[in-house]
Amino acid sequence: MKLNKKWYHYGALASMGVLLLAAPAAAKVAGQCAICHTMHNSQDGAPMAFDAAGAAQTAPNDVLLLRGCVACHTGSNDGTNVIPYVSDTSAPTYGVDGTTGDTLAGGSFYWVASRTAGADGSLTDQTGHNVATDGMAPQDAVLLNMPPGALVGLTAQLRCAGANGCHGDSAETSDFAAISGTHHADDSTIDGSTTATSFRFLLGVIGLEDPDWEYQPTVTAHNQYKGVDRTTDTTDQTDTISSLCARCHNDFHNGAGEVGGTNPTTGAFASPWVRHPTDFDMANTGGTSEYRSYGGAGNPYVVSAPVASDDVSAVKNAITFTGDDAIVTCISCHRAHGSSYSDLLRWDYSAVSAGTGGSGACFECHTTKN
Repeated sequence: MKLNKKWYHYGALASMGVLLLAAPAAAKVAGQCAICHTMHNSQDGAPMAFDAAGAAQTAPNDVLLLRGCVACHTGSNDGTNVIPYVSDTSAPTYGVDGTTGDTLAGGSFYWVASRTAGADGSLTDQTGHNVATDGMAPQDAVLLNMPPGALVGLTAQLRCAGANGCHGDSAETSDFAAISGTHHADDSTIDGSTTATSFRFLLGVIGLEDPDWEYQPTVTAHNQYKGVDRTTDTTDQTDTISSLCARCHNDFHNGAGEVGGTNPTTGAFASPWVRHPTDFDMANTGGTSEYRSYGGAGNPYVVSAPVASDDVSAVKNAITFTGDDAIVTCISCHRAHGSSYSDLLRWDYSAVSAGTGGSGACFECHTTKN
């Protein structure tokens, strides 16, 4: 079932049995204010702030909210829910690549938050971003506050939003302040000018949002990510989805000599690669290259290995290798929140074996390697 863009039934945990009906106006929330907000954090002498398990917490939330980010976004996706659930109290159905079960585009924090083993047996710290918001996940035991590829570490553990987070205004230290007002704003136009009008509230990033957050996506129903056809390592166009990742993982995306090879005859941003390219258009390869077979016959868009485009005004059903529509991104391989596999990968990298006639995973782009 496809839902109108961000119409929220925004409210409490399912166990509390309350539901807030939404208004037919993009992300604007409508319904009883009391379902989300409390004026004084007190009712019959008891606090009115609750955690993800529904238990009362003494400390009030900012913005007079009853629940924080995690409490509102914990649950099981079924294709009809109008709150995107990015964590769960039991293991989400992931499947082989996260496109057939109940996992949304960004994946789930479940595996890293619950400290359960990933599908490939990886350490739990490797299966998701260790987000401190509402005490969801412990700090990464090895990396601490230094993201891989970072030039400078975070000042504190990663959060959902704000200065040490991904969503909202990075000038704010509080998750709540960073996204304040976004759930009441009209986001019918995604232009990156405000938090509310940015792709998934990622300030400055643009893209086309799938209305059910890629619940079991198809070639005609998926996010359309923004990318740029870069010509140098140092280019960092800040409205792309990969540039968002680069805010923490700098060296994996841009910087002199950080991604492209050093052979002067091949150009500044070309093979041989030092690291896997991002914001690179596969159309820059020769017409008979293996990359031109992305998706197979007819080059249909592959939801398990998504590519970005410069034009995000409409969903790409097929890749034409014209108009910058075959751009490799960080999330061509990874999920932003987490997956059941090591390194937040979309698939089990340890099971990818060249020359075996396999399909999917890396072979969606590296089509002659299987």
